[in-house]
Amino acid sequence: ADRNRLALGSDLTLLGLNLNSNENLYSAFGGPFSDKPAAREPHYQLPMCYYMQPPALKTGHLSKFQLETLFYIFYALPKDVLQAYAAQELYTREWRYHTESKVWFKRATPSDGFPNNNSSPVQFIYFDINTWERRLYSNVNQNIAGGFLSEDDVRVKFSSS
Repeated sequence: ADRNRLALGSDLTLLGLNLNSNENLYSAFGGPFSDKPAAREPHYQLPMCYYMQPPALKTGHLSKFQLETLFYIFYALPKDVLQAYAAQELYTREWRYHTESKVWFKRATPSDGFPNNNSSPVQFIYFDINTWERRLYSNVNQNIAGGFLSEDDVRVKFSSS
C-alpha cells in the first residue's frame, strides 16, 4: 500500500515490477526504458595485463631514482623495508637525517646550485617536505651536525634468525 503512494498516476506493474514481492525492487527493475530485468552482475572481461604480477623492485633500482622520489618513499612508507633502503640511498648521496628536527640535511656544495656564503664556513641545505624542494638552511646559530643519525644506524641489517 505504501509503495503505491510513491507512484500516483503510474501503474508500476506495467513496468514489470511485482509490488507484492518481499524482495527489493531495485534488484529486478532494469529501468523505465528497459523491458528486461536488471542483471545481477555486469559482464566484463579484464585484459590479461591485469593478471600479470608487477616486477619486484630491486634495491639496486633506488640508485637510479631522483632525489624527490627517494624522499617520497621515505616519508610515504613508514615502517616499511623500502623506507630503510631509501634512507640508505640518501646517505649514499651524502644526505643526513637529523633525529631531533626529523629533517634531511646535506652540506651545500657549488654543484647544488646555492650561492656560496663566505661568512659561514659550512652551509647546509635541507629538504622541505612542505614545499617538496631543497632549501638553504638559514639558522646558522644552531649546531645541527651533532644530531645526525649515524650511517651505521641507517644501514639495513638482516636478522640472523
